Amino acid sequence: MGSLRLALEEGGPMRLAVLWGSNWQGLEITLDDEPVGAVADKLQLEQGVEFKLPDDSVLHVQLLHVPTPELRVLRNGAPLPDAASDPVQQVRTATFLLYGLAAFSVGVAMVSLVMTSKMRQQLPVSASNLLFGGVLAVLGFFMFKRWRAAPLLAILLYSFDTLSTLYVALTSEKVGGISALTGLVIRIFIFGALGKGFLGARELARREKQPLTAAPPSLGPAVAFPEA
Repeated sequence: MGSLRLALEEGGPMRLAVLWGSNWQGLEITLDDEPVGAVADKLQLEQGVEFKLPDDSVLHVQLLHVPTPELRVLRNGAPLPDAASDPVQQVRTATFLLYGLAAFSVGVAMVSLVMTSKMRQQLPVSASNLLFGGVLAVLGFFMFKRWRAAPLLAILLYSFDTLSTLYVALTSEKVGGISALTGLVIRIFIFGALGKGFLGARELARREKQPLTAAPPSLGPAVAFPEA
């Protein structure tokens, strides 16, 4: 079972409710507690469905896998506020992720220094973790400022770290296969969130430039966005 409540406009009340059962079956949509539509089949939801709202705007709902299941909800082609496909939410998620990873890296370094009995051997490793955490914190700050290069640099940094970790896992007998696989899966989720952060920052930059180059588009028929 799952549920999602969204506003139709920025800062507005959470009027739209989306409910679904196990494995995304039996999805139902209501607006102000009034039924809008339903999707019984998961395959149909993955292909995307559209419903007309009382104000004649078009609601587009689609289940994506990028890499985890994500419900894209658009109104007249634009993501609803705080939805997973909302660029503001994507940038916010990437920012919190970078700050969280920075705190974790610094925490690991400090705990290692406190717990170790071999300070001289542990110091270079802890110093590298502190440096890694500091770089991530700086990138998190620029991600908050919607600097598009921040998630790209973080992806490059984590790609190098992932290759190094995989090399250690393959060459060391002390690292278990299950542990290495779990770490790789977590990193895939991290790469996905950072990639969305880049796309969100790019979309917000495009929106900021749009009023300078063209008049704001009027609310018209739904626009089908290309697949991510």
